[in-house]
Amino acid sequence: MSYELQPIYIAGPTASGKSDFAIRLARELDGIIISADSMQIYKGLDVGTAKVSKSQQAEIPHKLIDVVNYDEEFSVAQFAELARKEIDLAISQGKYPIVVGGTGLYFEALLYPMSFGNTVKNETLRAQLQAEYQAKGGDFLHRKLGELDAETAKRLHPNDVKRIIRALEIILTTGKTLKENGDVLREDPNVIMIAFDTDREKLYARINERVDIMFEQGLAEEALSIGRFDCQSMQAIGYKEFADCKYTLENGRYALSDGEEDRIKNAIKQHTRNYAKRQLTWFRRYKFIKWFECGDYGSAIQYIKSRLNR
Repeated sequence: MSYELQPIYIAGPTASGKSDFAIRLARELDGIIISADSMQIYKGLDVGTAKVSKSQQAEIPHKLIDVVNYDEEFSVAQFAELARKEIDLAISQGKYPIVVGGTGLYFEALLYPMSFGNTVKNETLRAQLQAEYQAKGGDFLHRKLGELDAETAKRLHPNDVKRIIRALEIILTTGKTLKENGDVLREDPNVIMIAFDTDREKLYARINERVDIMFEQGLAEEALSIGRFDCQSMQAIGYKEFADCKYTLENGRYALSDGEEDRIKNAIKQHTRNYAKRQLTWFRRYKFIKWFECGDYGSAIQYIKSRLNR
């Protein structure tokens, strides 16, 4: 049976099985996987970002992995532009674009693209708003937007500073809400998005096991061989924890000093568990997501096929 071609979004907390499911779904539907992971775009960061193997990438095309060097910066706007191109290209080739990852802002940029048809520009006001952000933070600007345009504020996360500032710029200049200005956050009512989760004890056990495996695969060697902890990429969980560690270097091989592996491993596990909680909070905001138990791939595939068929 053939189905309508459209993007399929797969989200959820880290270690919930998103990548494995995406590969299975791609086999089932003849799809192309588009990574929505803010760390997998960096070359050289393989173990700590849990990239799929080269053999899996050879079997199923994976896009937006290894896009820039680890010492380069990469923005949400860059991701959105590249991801939309990959989505359109996949559809033009008769394949399903399967967007998978755990970076909330990346999904936000694709699911809620803001249409700025209004040409209102107020550079002075924008500079003032940017100064307010630097001084008071994203939460302050988000509350300010909520007082002026509650509908738009509900759609934007406090971290989505660029679009919050642009919305405030239009509203404060025109005295009208974004909807009244004809500038809206577009939500596709037919979006197909699933996510995986399980009870906290099981999820945390999966996270702990994953970190242990990463160390067996050479995470310490990968992090220390790069050693550029001033880079944006190296501020990520799984790398930043090595910044002040004690180690030795003999014959080109890195070895952590006594006690350091356990200390760093425990820190990564704790930070990852905290991150997973933040991911769940983010994705729970999307009322259109269909949630599945980790590992329940059969039900998830059946649901996606039913939505495509509909």
